[in-house]
Amino acid sequence: MKFDGIKYVGYGLIVGLFIAGLVITGIVYATGNTPPPISVAPPEFVKSPAPIPPTDPPAPTASPTLISSQTPPPLPPATVIPTDTPLIIPSPSGTPDAAEQMILDGKMVITGPLTAKQQADLYKASLNYIAASPGASVYMSKKINGSGNAHPTNICGPLALIIMQDAGLIEYKDVAPYDFWLLNPYIGKDRALLDRVFPEDRYEDTLFKTPLNKFDWNAFPLEPGDFLYIKHGTGGNFDHMLVVNRVDNRGRAYAVSNFGTEAGYIIDEVMLYDPDDPDTGMFHTWTEKQFAALGSTGFGGFELWRLRTP
Repeated sequence: MKFDGIKYVGYGLIVGLFIAGLVITGIVYATGNTPPPISVAPPEFVKSPAPIPPTDPPAPTASPTLISSQTPPPLPPATVIPTDTPLIIPSPSGTPDAAEQMILDGKMVITGPLTAKQQADLYKASLNYIAASPGASVYMSKKINGSGNAHPTNICGPLALIIMQDAGLIEYKDVAPYDFWLLNPYIGKDRALLDRVFPEDRYEDTLFKTPLNKFDWNAFPLEPGDFLYIKHGTGGNFDHMLVVNRVDNRGRAYAVSNFGTEAGYIIDEVMLYDPDDPDTGMFHTWTEKQFAALGSTGFGGFELWRLRTP
């Protein structure tokens, strides 16, 4: 009896396990959640994700706190000015005047001891005395000098003085342009006049003995407002005076001056020299023998008066 009980218990366990297996299998197939077999591709077959096309970053929003109200907007390309050239105050009309336009075009740069306003005033004052024909220059010479003795062949001193006076560079109202007519710095009374007009405490007075055609203008360039007395020297036939009215962005100096032409003497703006081309400019013409009949000077050097830098 004892053996038979154990047997029946074993049969019961086998039957129970079989039934439990059937029940579990039925539940799995009924729910449909049997996971698929997992397969991992070899590394060389794993594809990288497709690249995301770049997108433009959103436009930055300017913060008013980062913008200075004193910073002017950038100039358009057509009116770019050298970075080392300060602007003069624009005309009230909004349209550039003669000096402002020259600055915008690079034909005039602010350089030397004069302020931007002084240089603009000097340039504009010089234009008032241009008389580009022999007849007009005779009339202008008499108007400048206030005397029947004036002529475009010898109006250089009064012309230079009146330009500087009109620009406000000469303080003495009692000095007339006529006082500079046929002026000679090596005569006592004329030297005294020059010392008064260009006092030592305000002006540097420098004498150069090098002829104009041998002078190194890169080493010592002329500046706007420079007053020159040019000595004729050996080979020359007249002394000359002028005031530099502007310098351009290539270092070339200019003056409104009287000079000889095939048609006669005129008063006009001329380029005095080009530091990069010694064969151009009025200084070259005045020291060339082939042009001696029209006037020759500068072989004896020159004396220069320049406003001292504040």
